[in-house]
Order: sequence, then structure tokens, then C-alpha cells
Amino acid sequence: MDVVEHWAQTASPAVIFDFNGTLSDDEPILFDIFSELFRTHLGWTMTAQDYRTELLGKSDREIIAHAHARHGRPDAPSVDELLTLRHGRYKDRVADHNPITEPAVALVELLVSEDIPVAIVTGAQRDDVLAVLEHSPVGPWIPILIAEEDVAQGKPHPEGYLTAARLLQRDPGDILVFEDSVPGVLAARAAGMPCVAVSSDPNPQLREIAPTVVPALSPDLVAQALARRAGRHDAG
Repeated sequence: MDVVEHWAQTASPAVIFDFNGTLSDDEPILFDIFSELFRTHLGWTMTAQDYRTELLGKSDREIIAHAHARHGRPDAPSVDELLTLRHGRYKDRVADHNPITEPAVALVELLVSEDIPVAIVTGAQRDDVLAVLEHSPVGPWIPILIAEEDVAQGKPHPEGYLTAARLLQRDPGDILVFEDSVPGVLAARAAGMPCVAVSSDPNPQLREIAPTVVPALSPDLVAQALARRAGRHDAG
């Protein structure tokens, strides 16, 4: 992958992960939760196509606000009330099964072992992310988290990514981003960061804007490029 090879040769490489659907393999969980909330409280039966084309990549608040504006009833709970319900259901679901897969853990472990700092930039709420990280080996390895509450403008605006770059003390061009949605990839590109899209079933728009698409996270995505980086440094 040319984008990874180029990134591995930058002066001070770092990595930023999107959370939902990328570092955390939880999009099926989120779809189930949002579907149940919208069906029960808004009377809207959301399809998988609705979710993928209208909502994927938006922050939790934006997703609920979008559904509330289009399908809300006079007696519907407020956006904040629905957010609270969504948070409780998410914590219950991830308590039984952590959605960060073993290959994703191995990828983060490899990066940290190579002294490559790692951050998360997400439209999810901080408490949701921490509920997963606290029960995953990657939690102590990722000290920087930019969540929905930390930005004024969500993806596709680059604010979250640029904020993380400052905290990482890295130039944007030295930071490789892993994203799963069109708004996320657009945000990374607007921040000037190389990006790899993560999707087992990418839609045409994602393929069009992402130079590289992989089906899932694993250490194999960067291992060879990092080995070549180390070899060049040793030779130097």
C-alpha cells in the first residue's frame, strides 16, 4: 500500500484511529441500538441502507438529531433523552463482549512497540469510548482521545484531527488515519493526513475518495513498512 509505505518513511510517524466501526468493531451493535430507539420512540423503521447512506460517520448527537428532525413525534423524547438511552444500551452491550478485536489489539501493540504514538478521534461520546477502552488491552496505550464533546464541529470538518495532531506534537502529514466512513475520510483529508479506509463492504463513494481500502485492522497492514523503516534507520 503506497499510502502506508510513504507514511512509514515520514520524520515522526503517528496513527489516529476512528473509533466506531474502525478500532471498535461495533457498527452492528450501533445499528441495532439506533434501530430500536428510533422504532420505539420515533415510530421510524430505519433500514441498513438508511444508516449507511444518511448516518454513518456522523456523531451520536448528529445521528439522533437527524432522525428526530425528520421522524420525531410531538410526544417523542428529546435528543438529549435519546442520547442517554443510547449510552445505557451501548454500555450494556459492550460489557458482555468487547468489540475491539484481537487483530486490532495486535496492530496497536505493534505501533506502540515501535514508539509510534496513537490517538482516537471520534464522533462518539467520551463515556462510550471509555466503556470499551477500560476493558481492552489497548486502553493504556492510547492516551489521547478526541470525542464528540471535545469539538465544535464534527466530521467531515477536520477540527478533531487537527486537535489530535497538536496533542501528538506531529505534523498532519506524518499521521496515518484509519477511518470507516465518508465523513471521516473527508475529515482526515481536509486535515492533510494520509488515510486508509476500513470496510468489509465499502460503498462506491468510499472507494472513490479513499486511496486505500482494507477489510479490517490487523498488524499486517503496517508490519512490512515499519520493518523497512527500521532497516533504513539501522543502515543509516
